Amino acid sequence: MPRPRTLDDDALLDRARDLFWRKGYTATSLRDLTSATGLSGAALYNRFGDKAGLFREVLRRYADTGLSAERLPRLSALADPCAAITGFFTELLVLSLAPDLPSGCLLINTALDGGADEPETRTLVRDRLSEVEAFLRDQTGRAMQARLLPGDADPALTAEALFGAVLALRVLARLDPNPARLRRMVEAALTPLGLSLPTIPQY
Repeated sequence: MPRPRTLDDDALLDRARDLFWRKGYTATSLRDLTSATGLSGAALYNRFGDKAGLFREVLRRYADTGLSAERLPRLSALADPCAAITGFFTELLVLSLAPDLPSGCLLINTALDGGADEPETRTLVRDRLSEVEAFLRDQTGRAMQARLLPGDADPALTAEALFGAVLALRVLARLDPNPARLRRMVEAALTPLGLSLPTIPQY
């Protein structure tokens, strides 16, 4: 008889991601993972070491596919750094309200639900979220050089404030995904820079 096909790593990680994203790291059991992936606990641990090892690979793939490989490089390539900033927040707002996705950001959720208590996971979450702050700092610096932002703006401090708005948006979207309220939150962060959001779909 032919041997049954097994999931490749990407498909397996995507199934585990959806489970961790819905339930959180702490509440996701080995039984949940074996049911979602169709693999035994021994097979999962053989491939990833343990639950924490599997989760870190899930987080890496989540960040790679959602940030590093697509969104941040695409927006960074825009000629207008202000468009890069507003485009980032526009896409983030749409994602935060998408009805077909689990609520919140998996990286931020991990920091909130205890998944980042393990040092290696905490470092991973911090480093990948730092990519967002670095993107905002780079775009703010570009906008300052082009004199597109107020002259007294400090790129590092502005990036910190915008990054704080990112965290607040994703947490509030998890708790109370009210479209008007979330948009007001983003507008409040952008208005001091003379920026505003375009009209976007409301859910």
